[in-house]
Amino acid sequence: MRKTLKKAIVVGAGVLAFSGVAAGVAQATPRQGADIKGNGNLQECIRWGNALKKAGKIVGFACMENQGGKTYELTPYYAN
Repeated sequence: MRKTLKKAIVVGAGVLAFSGVAAGVAQATPRQGADIKGNGNLQECIRWGNALKKAGKIVGFACMENQGGKTYELTPYYAN
């Protein structure tokens, strides 16, 4: 009975430790925001993303150019 109880405690502690690590990783992962559409080329999107990041409003971004360089979509990433 004692051996079974000790094994259960060790397994339970391992599961709790793994859950804590997984929760910590989930909190550290940036949250993706909705795409923001703009007019201009890819360089304008990058300038805008860098300005938002420098101002501390976002922690990262991605840009996608549409319609042969006439419009773009900026995807912001926010800290949790």
